[in-house]
Amino acid sequence: MIRELEIKVNTPVCTGCHICEMVCSLYHEGAVNLDKARLRILDKWDDSLFEPHICQLCDQPDCVPACPVSALTQDDRGIIHVDDETCNGCESCVTACTYGAIRWDGQFERLFVCDRCDGDPTCVKLCTVTALEMPTKI
Repeated sequence: MIRELEIKVNTPVCTGCHICEMVCSLYHEGAVNLDKARLRILDKWDDSLFEPHICQLCDQPDCVPACPVSALTQDDRGIIHVDDETCNGCESCVTACTYGAIRWDGQFERLFVCDRCDGDPTCVKLCTVTALEMPTKI
């Protein structure tokens, strides 16, 4: 099933430029700070790859029920929302996510997960190599 806000990840074409992380943090936090991006580009040097990790909008996400304090919810579009006031930083959701798409940052003491920029993902718009793209609906 193709969700309206699905982002397709094309790992082989990712150059590791980190523009997606830069624009994500700028859009959400008002500053370029890769540690505050809601997606991650991991360097896989042994395989000569850069690997984008972004929320896959799972139909039945493992991260939501893994949270012992119910700080995570999923809306009808599949987007995971985090209640920062409720989250205790236990990282159960991080461990549960098979895509490595949700992460706890101890420096900022909060979770980061892609929210699709209110339906218009900045990372996709500015990825010049199409490592991130939104499939067209049929």
